[in-house]
Amino acid sequence: MKDITRLVNEFRDALDLARDSGEFDKDISFYNFPRGCCGDASDLLAQFLLEHGIRTYYVCGSYYDDSSENSQSHAWLLTGNQIIIDITGNQFRDNPVFLNYDKPVYVGIEDDFHRLFEVEDRDIHENNGLDSLGSMCQPRLNELYRKIIKYIS
Repeated sequence: MKDITRLVNEFRDALDLARDSGEFDKDISFYNFPRGCCGDASDLLAQFLLEHGIRTYYVCGSYYDDSSENSQSHAWLLTGNQIIIDITGNQFRDNPVFLNYDKPVYVGIEDDFHRLFEVEDRDIHENNGLDSLGSMCQPRLNELYRKIIKYIS
């Protein structure tokens, strides 16, 4: 688990450095990282972990309030032994509904924040790398990955 935590923190640090250096300024969603980037960030991190021999699953959960008019999705990674890896949880830091969750990196067992999101079996799939993604998002994510990876020492 130490290796996973180290690698995940390295990747998140590289994401922050790339963002602060303007690498994402022209990207359709990453210009606002971490807000609204959980799915893409999870795919990018999964690629990085895969290159280090760590297989993960992509998880997308949904939150519905009592009115069922307001919903929110959130994505993260999961290891085979049920360890959650989330590098965009801090996008919820200003929202009390989501416990003002302010962790930029979370590696651990399911916590109260992640329990807020309903996850069905169809919302979980194994990551097989960026090259296995559809042609609509693959070129963009590969370009983002190249921009991020150069900030890893």
